[in-house]
Amino acid sequence: MQNQDTEKTELTHPSHLEPFRNTVGHIYRESQIHGDKSPIECGNMTEEIMKGYVEDLNEAFMIPEENPFYVMLTEKKDLQMKSALCRKIVIFKNNHRPWPEDNTTVFWKNPKTQEIRFCWDLPHWSEMDNILANKDKFDITLVAQIIAWKNFDLYSFGFIPLDIKKDRWISNINWKDKTIKTI
Repeated sequence: MQNQDTEKTELTHPSHLEPFRNTVGHIYRESQIHGDKSPIECGNMTEEIMKGYVEDLNEAFMIPEENPFYVMLTEKKDLQMKSALCRKIVIFKNNHRPWPEDNTTVFWKNPKTQEIRFCWDLPHWSEMDNILANKDKFDITLVAQIIAWKNFDLYSFGFIPLDIKKDRWISNINWKDKTIKTI
């Protein structure tokens, strides 16, 4: 998203995580000051957001890993950068199953067989009550997962209780997530 002028100049605000580029805040500020000011239609934004989502997801699946791993995606509007969408992708290596959190989409991949499975897609907690109040307008699987998540019933997320009180859960090694059909 950097414009050509900032790429050629010296780094004024280098990132601590990636010192070869400026911070996200600096890049955002420069794009707001010097960027394209033409209006964007919402329909066009949705198409671009989905395209970027799929590209980022495919890129995450291409990491050089020998063992099965999980990919967790989360998106949110940034509170300080009002026209920015923050997308975070986290890779869980060594077949370490992530904990089901709201506002996450999780996939599992076996690099040896190239098999990809869908684990869950939970909305943000602030959307859950609206979905439950309008159950007939949403997919029954989504509704069931929200109910399970709100009741701390983690069986449908691939976990089993460690003790009888069900206050500690561990990953179920026999759990199989939903297979994704290739086109």
